[in-house]
Amino acid sequence: MMRGLKIAVCEDEPEEYEKLKRLLDESGREVEIDYFPEGSALLKSFYAGKYDLVLLDIYMKGMGGIETVAGIRQTDEEVPVAYLTGSGDFALEAYHYHVLRYLVKPPKKEEVEELLSMAEKMREHLPSLTIRTDGRERKVPLRQVRYIEQNNRNLNYYLTGGEELTSRGRLDEVEQSVPRPPFYRCHKSFLVNLAHVKDFDEDLNVFEMSEGGVVYVRRQSTREAVRAFRGFMFAQLRENP
Repeated sequence: MMRGLKIAVCEDEPEEYEKLKRLLDESGREVEIDYFPEGSALLKSFYAGKYDLVLLDIYMKGMGGIETVAGIRQTDEEVPVAYLTGSGDFALEAYHYHVLRYLVKPPKKEEVEELLSMAEKMREHLPSLTIRTDGRERKVPLRQVRYIEQNNRNLNYYLTGGEELTSRGRLDEVEQSVPRPPFYRCHKSFLVNLAHVKDFDEDLNVFEMSEGGVVYVRRQSTREAVRAFRGFMFAQLRENP
């Protein structure tokens, strides 16, 4: 059974948030809502794959919606985002960050329900891995996989948000089932998602990972690994100037 939608709402007017929350609660869907009064509060706790949908006001006290979405896109390029606005006049900058919808406040019930339906469909079609753990199968979006480690006959999956999953399997088989890039086999025991690499430590010969931890790199493959990482980062900068 698919879990409910996890939604972040960023809105500096509490009464507007309550109106939106009521529509979300009355949608007939299972939803879990995190509320943030301005953008920096959302970004402090944000990580790739945490939310299925982000709703935020374009104009807020503190960090506004446009700047907040720019920060979100540095971490997660796929999460659906919808702007809330007091009028139909949108700032030109708002169009640059792959925004799904613009809702004029207060949003209509049918607009909210359509948005939730779109978010569900987008989540369903995200590239993912099916991991059998604790006697059940779990579908995990690839964007949430930071790296995978082979430990004897087990695979340890290190996910965004600090979650770890363990299953039986072989890293060779997983490597053949994921896109390369962003995934890169840097060691016989490690498959890394380059999208979650923060830097390369030349002294220790490891990738330093966002959200902590390191991934070992074969000494004989150091140049290739650094080239793969830098090439991936350069490609990302070209796609998201």
